[in-house]
Parts: sequence; C-alpha cells; structure tokens
Amino acid sequence: MPATREAAPVVGALDRALASLEWVLSESQRTLYTAGQRAAHPPASAGFSLVSAGAVSMRVGAEWIDLEAGDVLFYPRGRLHEVRAHAGADANVVSISFSPTEPSQHTLDRFPDALLVTRFHEHEPNLAALIDSMARCVQTATEAAATKPRRDGDLVVCGLMTNMIVSSIVRQWVELGCAPERWLHRVTDPFISRALDALHAEPGRAWSVQDLARVAAMSRSSFAERFHTLVGQTPASYLTGVRMEAGMDLLTRQGLSIADTAHRLGYESEAGFSRAFRRHTGSAPALWREGRRALPQPAA
Repeated sequence: MPATREAAPVVGALDRALASLEWVLSESQRTLYTAGQRAAHPPASAGFSLVSAGAVSMRVGAEWIDLEAGDVLFYPRGRLHEVRAHAGADANVVSISFSPTEPSQHTLDRFPDALLVTRFHEHEPNLAALIDSMARCVQTATEAAATKPRRDGDLVVCGLMTNMIVSSIVRQWVELGCAPERWLHRVTDPFISRALDALHAEPGRAWSVQDLARVAAMSRSSFAERFHTLVGQTPASYLTGVRMEAGMDLLTRQGLSIADTAHRLGYESEAGFSRAFRRHTGSAPALWREGRRALPQPAA
C-alpha cells in the first residue's frame, strides 16, 4: 500500500508578505519627552516606536498620528519627521531603527507610510515587553558611559527579535482591520507590482498607461482595470502621489530648488508642480519647506 502524503499547507498572501521582510538593526533608544516637548526626528531610517508611558503625536510624511501608552507605530520607509509629547504629562518612547535588506524592498513599496496598532501591549504583551528591553541593544558612546553596557550578542539577538516584532505588528495591523482594502492583493500581484516598481524607480518619467501595461506584460485595457481594482487609484493618480513624496525629499533632504524639483519629477513648469503639491499637502512648496526648516532640531 503506497504511503499517504499530507497535503502541503496553503501559504496565504500575508504569510508571503511577512516571509519577504528582513531587517538589519541599526539603533535602539529610549527617549523621555517632557510634557509639550516637540522634537524633529531624522527621517532616514525605517523603524517602529512603542509608547510605554504618556501620549505623543508623531508626524509621518504630512500626517500626524496620535499614540497613547501601549500603542506602537511602524514606519517602514523611514518617514517619521517629528515627535510631540502631549500636554499634561511626560512621555516615554522606545524607538527601534533598522534598514531593510534588498529582498524586502519590493514588499515595502506596497506598505503605507505608517502602520498604527493601538493597545499593542494588550494584543502582544510578551512582545511589548521585548521592545521595552531592546532599548539597550545599540548605544552611543555617551549612552554607554551613563548606563550599563550592552551584553555580548545583543546585536544578533535584538536583530532576530526585530524581524519577529515587525511581523507581529503587521499581522496585528491586518487582523484589526487597519490595512487598506485590497492591500494584500497589491502586495502579492506580480504583474501590477512590476508597474509600481517602475513608477517608484522613475517618478519623473512621462509614463503612459500603455508604457506601464508593457512593463506589467499585460494589455492596456486589462492593466488599467486590474490596477484600479488592486490599487484603488488610476495609474496617473498614483504617480502623482509618488511624485509628491519624492518632491518632499528633494526639497528638504536634498535641498533642490522648486524649479529643479519640478523638472526632476517630469513637470513642464514650476507652476504645474506647485499646484499639484498644494493639492497634495495643502501648502505651497516654498511655505511647506519653510515650515520644515522652522521645526526645532533634536539636541546633540
């Protein structure tokens, strides 16, 4: 009698998305914000922050997000710009920064700028405790002189913990119904993903629907229909959003002029870029940039 063979388990879209994520730990820190304190945050690194006491607001991109004790915020593409403690009480925040490995980048491009899980300490109390303990994994020389030095092996152990915690945050985010509609389909559709990758790689190119359909190896009509179904926007609307995010980076971190930014992103005129930017952020590029420059910088 031939041996029976168990059917292989079906791996779902969430499993595939989580399996593709891998991180390299770069920094961990615990920060005490006094009531009402407002501090800029270097937006270069991906990471997550757990509020262990008090309440804060965090600005990721152009959006302000409120967090209370026990909440965790994951910013997969490093667009956390500012932290502001609420009035009335001090706030304690543990922040973990890391860099994605190259294979993770494809999946990350499908994530929103921020993933908020409220009451994470109730959903995953053991992992919340792990996050709290990770504040000592990576330290600056000043921190090491003032606190107990990290143990040998902490970098490796905390790096493995980081991957596990991020996967849990994303899973909770999906299970709690926070994920945008059709998000998992967007993550795992290989044809539409090719077009999305192309848009992010060359936001200044004059993309047509036919160009993108060719990248996705689909007919124009099939591509346009599937793109709208999975992404929830037309290709043109999605491209505008990509250009505006790139424009924010060019105006601030890279210091380009508004005219050069408009040219880099494929706009025929500075005025055209400015109109699109104002619709996206609610502010003209020059005023938006001045507002970013006026923010207080973190203490050295």
